[in-house]
Amino acid sequence: MKLSRILAWSAVAATSVLMASTAVQADVSITYSESFADLIEPGIAAFQEATGENVITTVVPGNLDQRISVDFAGGAASDVVLFDSYRTAEYSESNFLAALNDQVANWSPWADYYDSVKSMLTVGGEVRGIPIDTDVRMLWYSKALFEKAGIAMPWQPKNWNDVLSAAKQIKAAAPDVQYPFYLPVGSKFGEATTMQGFYMVLLGADTPEGDRNRLRNWGEGKWIVDSPAIRATLGFYQDVFINENLSARDLYYSPDPWGDFRRAFLDGNIAIMSGGSWEFTETFAANGGGVPPLAQRKSVMGWAPFPGSGKEGAPVSTNVSGGWAIGVNEKADDKASAFKLIETILSPENYTRWVSQSGKLTTRRDAAVSASYQQDSYLASIAPLVATTTSRDTYPGYSMVSAFIQQASDSILEGRSVDEVVAEYKANMIDEFGEDAVMVIK
Repeated sequence: MKLSRILAWSAVAATSVLMASTAVQADVSITYSESFADLIEPGIAAFQEATGENVITTVVPGNLDQRISVDFAGGAASDVVLFDSYRTAEYSESNFLAALNDQVANWSPWADYYDSVKSMLTVGGEVRGIPIDTDVRMLWYSKALFEKAGIAMPWQPKNWNDVLSAAKQIKAAAPDVQYPFYLPVGSKFGEATTMQGFYMVLLGADTPEGDRNRLRNWGEGKWIVDSPAIRATLGFYQDVFINENLSARDLYYSPDPWGDFRRAFLDGNIAIMSGGSWEFTETFAANGGGVPPLAQRKSVMGWAPFPGSGKEGAPVSTNVSGGWAIGVNEKADDKASAFKLIETILSPENYTRWVSQSGKLTTRRDAAVSASYQQDSYLASIAPLVATTTSRDTYPGYSMVSAFIQQASDSILEGRSVDEVVAEYKANMIDEFGEDAVMVIK
């Protein structure tokens, strides 16, 4: 079959046109980024040796997510693609990704994948990809400030009130700390406000039955515009920023919000912050001096699961995750060979080696329990969080929903009431999607 070898990629081409290519006869093709080369390339070599089939590769040095979307839209995607898992519903609705139910049913490693991450790649009962890596979210805390405030460690808050109480205790013990609780908020933080902040609160606000703790009711196929969980989440933001005054606001709107909040944490100006698993390295990297050894990082930062509200029936803790996945193009001529390449890349030996050496959070149990993975005590300690995580409600149109959520959090900071903010959110959603596409949960 005819496949294309893309020779170069530029920022202009990524957003406007597909580049000229040279036709090559090959058995299977794959597109990936350089950051995954240590996983992909040994798998390609093993596949070619085992099958005698040729593999044509397209390595993207820049924005892989953008490139895959452009390739799919232009009908030029490779047989095998790496893609951001939040695109799963969108790509499935567009019929870009092949269903893999039959293939995974006969692939023994599939049983080792956590059901939570399997669900991220499953739409309407159809498996559309294999999760490669993931992340988790939690509460990070300053051990120095907790010690100063006399808060016992390791800290394990059981509900929202425990979090607010700890922040108030730190505020009293260290009045110079401007951010006793740093909770992502506002439009400038973009998706981080929705994912690291709003979702982490929302998912534990109410009983989860019937998608009550979500932005979309998947059973009804409608966006949720008003619910006890949404109101409780906005109320939590109101407590943090208005009622209890537990967070200043400058860092949320600074020219470098990511770097500035991390440096503020290291400088002792943030006591508790809601963030991702990557903060255990990136917080330290923000100072430009490299990442210190594990023991030194552990002496500075502690983490705890983000607790639920404490309401009867609410989850004990919450999590929401993203990550990258690998899948088969629906237009691939030889889907069997394409999936065979994926099987080889994700063999237990190759995958465990890569995830252990790269410091990635694994999506499967066999790697999590391996001796090489367990050598990193931090990764080993957070691996159990993957088993109970979930994903965003990334149905087509989600980007606008997320923008409206960010706007809602801005409105809370402006001092508007929960009733006013919910009414604004509902009006925005109806204007965007129509009355028939939204619902209210009592």
